[in-house]
Amino acid sequence: MNKWATGKRQIIAHKGNSAVFPENTRASVLSAIEVGCDVVEVDVSTTKDGYSVALHGPTLCEMTSGVGKISEANWEDIKPLKVKISAEDFSTESVPLVEELLKEFSSSTKWNLDLKSGLPSDKLVATINKLNIQGKVIFSGLTAKDVKKFVKVFPELNVLVNLSRVDRVLLGLRLFDKIYFQFRFGFLKSHPNVIGVNTNYRFLTERIIKVIHGFDLEVWVFTVDEEAVMNSLLAINVNSITTNRPLELIRAFESE
Repeated sequence: MNKWATGKRQIIAHKGNSAVFPENTRASVLSAIEVGCDVVEVDVSTTKDGYSVALHGPTLCEMTSGVGKISEANWEDIKPLKVKISAEDFSTESVPLVEELLKEFSSSTKWNLDLKSGLPSDKLVATINKLNIQGKVIFSGLTAKDVKKFVKVFPELNVLVNLSRVDRVLLGLRLFDKIYFQFRFGFLKSHPNVIGVNTNYRFLTERIIKVIHGFDLEVWVFTVDEEAVMNSLLAINVNSITTNRPLELIRAFESE
């Protein structure tokens, strides 16, 4: 398989350069690439007819001019919609197909595809395989239960495991953290396509990071927008940081 290789001080643009352009749009992806991000994260929701659209969901009205659930709409219903700038204002940007983003930009970036509808669709996986970009794509958004399914169905694709609220609470108990992690996530050791753990940075401590690293898993965090927080996380050996402000964090690196 084409295993994911995490870059040093890896910066991921959350929904593209979403502080400047409407989230999950072609414009936000292009801007993230232009400012020098290592990886672009986009949300992936699946339509009724099996297309992967770059939307958080579960409803269309959250970020578009449409109404109803994404899972109950066909791609042709979503195609004419416009993406929101704010609660009442709309941009000229349309909702992109994830497959089209991969085709256009995979020569220039790597991807974190944040799954919002369970496992990836057959169409999306077929596109990744056809483009031969397995090593440039990693999936996130799945808990341990879904990752168990993922590694059986897609052993050639890279994936992260997201911690649930229960995971975060129990890993915070110092006497039981290693025992719980072994019980809950020990199966991951036999699956080299599971690259690491993806979690909110506010939960992490240096001890928990050491526990996760002890299982040969990386630690990826979201969503960090302050330079001081980023530096503190890097100091305790976090492997990857997702941010809404990629340009500011990249400039902070360059100024060191």
